[in-house]
Amino acid sequence: MKKTKPNFLILYVILTVFGMSCSKEFEEHYNPSKRIDKNIVEMLSEDPDFTEFVKMIDKLGLRKTLGEGAIYTCLAPKNEHVEEYFRSKGYASIDIVPEVELREFVNGHFINGMYYKYDIEKRYKDAVGGLNPTRATYYTTRAEAAIPAKSIRIFTPSFFSVQQDDYKTLFGTTGNGFMVETARISDMKFDIDANNGVIHVLESTLPIQPRIDKAIAADPQVSIFNSWLNAHVKYVLGPKDEFGWVDTTLIKSYELSRNLANEATRSTLFVPTDQAVMEYFEPYLPDLYNTIDSIPKVIKTEIIAGAALVADIWFKSDVARNNPELRTTTYPQVITALAPKIIGSVPSSNGVIFKLNKFIEPPKLHSVEGGVYMRKRYYGQWSWMFEKTDMEEGLTHGLAYQHSDKTILLQPDAVWGFPLAEDMDADTRLIKIRECRAGILNINVMKDGGLRRRYYPTEFGFIYYENGKFTDYTGKSVSLLTPKPTWERSNGAIFEIDGFLTPMDKLDLTKTVYAMVEKDAQLSLFKDAIIKAGLNGELNLTGFFTYTVLAPTNTALQTGGISVPAMNADQARAFVNKYIIPNRYVFTDGVFQGDVPDKAGNFLTVTGLWGSFSVSNAAGKSVKPVTANLQGSNGVIHKINQVF
Repeated sequence: MKKTKPNFLILYVILTVFGMSCSKEFEEHYNPSKRIDKNIVEMLSEDPDFTEFVKMIDKLGLRKTLGEGAIYTCLAPKNEHVEEYFRSKGYASIDIVPEVELREFVNGHFINGMYYKYDIEKRYKDAVGGLNPTRATYYTTRAEAAIPAKSIRIFTPSFFSVQQDDYKTLFGTTGNGFMVETARISDMKFDIDANNGVIHVLESTLPIQPRIDKAIAADPQVSIFNSWLNAHVKYVLGPKDEFGWVDTTLIKSYELSRNLANEATRSTLFVPTDQAVMEYFEPYLPDLYNTIDSIPKVIKTEIIAGAALVADIWFKSDVARNNPELRTTTYPQVITALAPKIIGSVPSSNGVIFKLNKFIEPPKLHSVEGGVYMRKRYYGQWSWMFEKTDMEEGLTHGLAYQHSDKTILLQPDAVWGFPLAEDMDADTRLIKIRECRAGILNINVMKDGGLRRRYYPTEFGFIYYENGKFTDYTGKSVSLLTPKPTWERSNGAIFEIDGFLTPMDKLDLTKTVYAMVEKDAQLSLFKDAIIKAGLNGELNLTGFFTYTVLAPTNTALQTGGISVPAMNADQARAFVNKYIIPNRYVFTDGVFQGDVPDKAGNFLTVTGLWGSFSVSNAAGKSVKPVTANLQGSNGVIHKINQVF
């Protein structure tokens, strides 16, 4: 076989290197009079400062691979740095270091691609806007079989002139010149050319940073958070090879939106210290089981994914610049003045871990849903239903801290009865979910001056409250157990009651507004008008449309001189439409006052309180209820004593 001449091979490598690097002018980068005929390993072998590093390379059989296999930037450690690194790991001699650790060390000193100091500085300077300068500090080291590539940070003089505080937060010290993590690149020995890359000599030991999960596990200040992370660990089989055989080595991963055990997944975590966690949760422990371990898993997960875990890489200045909004993996977090709460960092390879001296309250803990979880000792049945079903729907909003106002009327475990939630069959559980949600009011009563006489809206109609009792649309009542809420946040409160309310069935054809009119002997003439108008089918519909019907009694029609038999269909339709208001309204408590359109498109004005509620038309004629707030599956009926 014909061999390629060495000079041609050297020229090819040089031109390839030139194409991959934008660091120097052509004349400086390629000088035909100075032939580069040695690769990185050969260059290192000629210098007695790197004998230990070269010995490791040879022991691992990587001389040819690292010398000819690809283009690299070598961060060359001196002999004393190699020895210092492994002494810190507890090894008296390099000869007894396991092979996998030697490979991790060697690969950690080789960056994929060729970067002169000029390239590194230019890459940072050219990165503008948002997180781009921060991202520009990250480089990727060499990967090898089961040893994944790691992310490694290189900081430049320009970085230190702008983001020195970021470096100090990450490592607890200041930096200058060119730094790889905490190791400084020599001012005298750098940009050393080789025919497959470039060499920068380090002045101190380069730390091989652990992954996020390992870094957190090693820091005693965040042991509680680490225990919460461990609850989401899983192990998966390795990939198949070209023959279809599965690698049975179990690979660690996380059941989170971001796999912290994946070196290629870069994340930022805001981790509260153990002290911050205890200060926040101590007041709630008596309502759990008096230990930090008794915090429900759903809350721990919310803390990790809803408040702590952020996609991409953020340095402290990025946090301060984007305050108060950070987009976590679950919500856009509105966190006021987060940067000042950062007290330091835990160095890691695939992310940034900020330690905070204050607990960040995640969305669920800020809502009434969190109030149920945090009183699990007393609300175990509700808590189970929240975790295992969709009963909590609508309580915690998709935007952090922007939850809809709610008030929960719940049954503590002492009055729940049997069967327990987990023992119910599917049909029984569905009925119980509806019964529970019949007590979720679509209002924060604390913003309304506390519980008072009025009709409160729910997804199953209105619940009437007066003198410590709640009454549903069937007339069934339950009593208030706690005059004050057992949990309160800005969006709602929790009260305890002694039984279950009856949920309105929105598809119940026997309780439509037409069915109710049809069954009421006092409304027989109005029923005839509805039929003649051809509106009985519409008023009998269930589902999307709801109605408020001002139903004149037979007496009102007779007193007003209205003859339904004398009407034709058009006249009957015009007459009935004046008494039908689209949508469901209760008026008696005086909460609603103002104009609403009737079905004919004319406005009716609602005024007055409990004893003087009235509705007036454009001509100024008013009607008053004989009986108000008769709730049906698709609306409300107010029987009136006059006609317009």
